[in-house]
Amino acid sequence: MSQWICIKPKSQENEENFISISLPHPRTGLPARYIIQDGDLFEAQRVDCSSQNSWFIKDIIQKDGSMILFTRIDPLFLMIPFLENSRRKNLESQGFFLTLEDILDNIDYPSTTRLLTINNMLTYMEWICDGKDINLDSKVYRLNDDKMMKWLKGKVTNLLSKFDQHKSLRKLAEQLDNETIHDQHRQELRTKFILEVIMEYLPNYWIEQLKKEYKFDELGKWSNQEIFYMTDNTSKYSENKKIEVEVKQPVKKRKLTLGQTTLAKANKTGMKKLTSFFSKIPKD
Repeated sequence: MSQWICIKPKSQENEENFISISLPHPRTGLPARYIIQDGDLFEAQRVDCSSQNSWFIKDIIQKDGSMILFTRIDPLFLMIPFLENSRRKNLESQGFFLTLEDILDNIDYPSTTRLLTINNMLTYMEWICDGKDINLDSKVYRLNDDKMMKWLKGKVTNLLSKFDQHKSLRKLAEQLDNETIHDQHRQELRTKFILEVIMEYLPNYWIEQLKKEYKFDELGKWSNQEIFYMTDNTSKYSENKKIEVEVKQPVKKRKLTLGQTTLAKANKTGMKKLTSFFSKIPKD
């Protein structure tokens, strides 16, 4: 029997009051593990160590030294594939209206109906769907593309406004050094990073729509040989003062910070990306 060390949010009610379910990941469609606790949805992610490690638990040795974290996830991300597939949109029609029970009816994942127990789920549905009452006790829904894009853009705006507050993003913010990157370019890099995070939880169709909306491929691309910005004595960029640089004029190299210089000289052979330490928890 497999067992792991898990870190989960503290329950407001009974500590054992959580349900473990298997649902398709919204981007890959592969089985992934989630839990519902106190009406909130959490995603299970395994953090693997780069070398062999073990846990000592009282007088027992847990050979698997990895750790599983339960992190909160917006349930609408998991709903998007079901809503997209069930409406059957085509060139002649925006698709069908269906009840949530019919939308979530999936023989391969019977636990999908558990999403209906999420707190405020019906309110969330109004954010990305059109709804119609068919009687006093039942309502039908259909994904609305305009509402969907507005919701996604709201996600981007919200994360950008709190970029420096998130611990996971703070280190990245420190790399966007004030002395070497223009404010506009820094904002582009932050936007691109946020988009990459959000697109990890979207089906391919909506990934492409989001890329078009933000001109994703152009974000973070600029040339120091085209323009430079005049600065004052406080090293802040002056507004609306762009000077063209002649081709023959040497371009002044940007000054690297101490951390950037050290990283550039380091031997990165065999180093893993930070994201390689995180993985989705597969279905049992």
